[in-house]
Amino acid sequence: MKILRAYKTELDLNNIQKTACAAMLGQRAGYNWGLARKMEAYRNGEKVPSAIDLHRELNVLKKGELSWMYEVSKCAPRSTA
Repeated sequence: MKILRAYKTELDLNNIQKTACAAMLGQRAGYNWGLARKMEAYRNGEKVPSAIDLHRELNVLKKGELSWMYEVSKCAPRSTA
């Protein structure tokens, strides 16, 4: 007989911590953008962009329409993959 155990953990965050966590979770948009970009290139028969190509494109976008990405650590979007 195999016994499985599980642990439930809850965070009790204050408002500042909630805002920081929400901003970090928003960084998932970078991963989703990169995945969509790769899928689009593949469907169109184009060369699929490398990680370096995507990084360069994302940096250009971050200076414009995605400037909110600068509000959190640079490690957040890297760890979403």
